[in-house]
Amino acid sequence: MELGLKGRVAVVTGGAAGIGLAIARTLANEGCCLWIADLDGIQAERTASALSTGSAVHAVALDVSSQAQVDAAVQTIVQAEGRLDILVCNAGILKSGPFLESTTSDWEAVASVNLTGVMNCIRAAVKPMLRNGYGRIVNVASISAMRGGGSIGNVLYGTSKAGVVALTLGLAREFGPYNITVNAVAPAVADTPMTRATLSDEVTERIVSRIPLGRLAMPSDIADAVAFLASDRAGFVTGAIVPIDGGLLTT
Repeated sequence: MELGLKGRVAVVTGGAAGIGLAIARTLANEGCCLWIADLDGIQAERTASALSTGSAVHAVALDVSSQAQVDAAVQTIVQAEGRLDILVCNAGILKSGPFLESTTSDWEAVASVNLTGVMNCIRAAVKPMLRNGYGRIVNVASISAMRGGGSIGNVLYGTSKAGVVALTLGLAREFGPYNITVNAVAPAVADTPMTRATLSDEVTERIVSRIPLGRLAMPSDIADAVAFLASDRAGFVTGAIVPIDGGLLTT
């Protein structure tokens, strides 16, 4: 199915590795003029170089928790491209463990990236979208938002992602009249290098045993859903929270 993304200007936060890299690769393959924004500016440059075989791919170092940095990055993109069509808010961090062992600093760190970072990026990106009368915003939430945490004791992460879900629903209503859609994907645990380094085989097997489709999510599963929501094929879809979980929420 042709998604009609060729020539669209897109930015993916946290796009240098993991799920963000899969999203960036998919959008680049669909012909987007892509900007990879990542806290690790060096890795973002390497990723952009690796992906820029058929499409224009650029990199920008970005701490999404800083509104000043986000504003400057969006200004750079709009000055270079003339517009910004697609924003994918993927940057996130995880602090796992029992709630009573967590600290206020742990919460502030998680919230500053996972929730405040999303608000910062949308606040900056929506301004050129409003001027052009067009925009696609896709947030990466998590099924942990619906479960109050997940399989590895991440209640702080789940709470921050629940905020992303609420933000998605509210902004879909607010920006809909301006032809700007706001949606979110809610992945389950994905098979990434970080996951493999973090989870033991025993924990991974326990998680997989609860998933009806019998496997972890692949980054490409998430990237394909994001690309659809970022396209005109999903032009009448807004305020949707799409689980990418292999049926885990049904159990």
